[in-house]
Amino acid sequence: MMSIAGSNRRFLLLTPLLAPLAIAALSGTARAQAPASAEDIVRKLTPSGPATRSLRGVTVTPGEKTAPPSIDLYINFEFDSAKLDSNGILALQALGTALKDPRLKGNLFQIAGHTDAVGDDAYNQRLSEARARTVRDYLIQQFGVPPEALTAVGLGKSKLLDPSRPTDAVNRRVQVTNFGI
Repeated sequence: MMSIAGSNRRFLLLTPLLAPLAIAALSGTARAQAPASAEDIVRKLTPSGPATRSLRGVTVTPGEKTAPPSIDLYINFEFDSAKLDSNGILALQALGTALKDPRLKGNLFQIAGHTDAVGDDAYNQRLSEARARTVRDYLIQQFGVPPEALTAVGLGKSKLLDPSRPTDAVNRRVQVTNFGI
């Protein structure tokens, strides 16, 4: 027969593993979202369209124009703040590593902050701008990404990822788009 102290120890050992699932279930976002690896990010941000060629400074792409490659990242910040939390820093480690990869060297990237629809437009706009700037500054300071390679914009709640669930956490993200060389 197991003692109460023994079952408490097991509960304490499982608590760190169960807490994220409980939080996700309570917030309505029970879908698992594994952080992207640096290689995942490089693959997503590498253009896959038709070959381009440059003629006297003008880039010519034959065929249809495709959307620039981008990836949505879930970078955590402290509540109601543009300060990164420890999980946000881990996510940016993968992004910083990816942006230093030779396959992405010389490209121009846009860092776009998005919010959910909780709060008014002006508040969400300011918060998304501040968070995008935080990501940009972190990549420049910690990874030496050239400042001219990164722009930061805030889109607030204007481009929800899931408009059918405007308050869902899936809408709170940072989108990185590769606009090429």
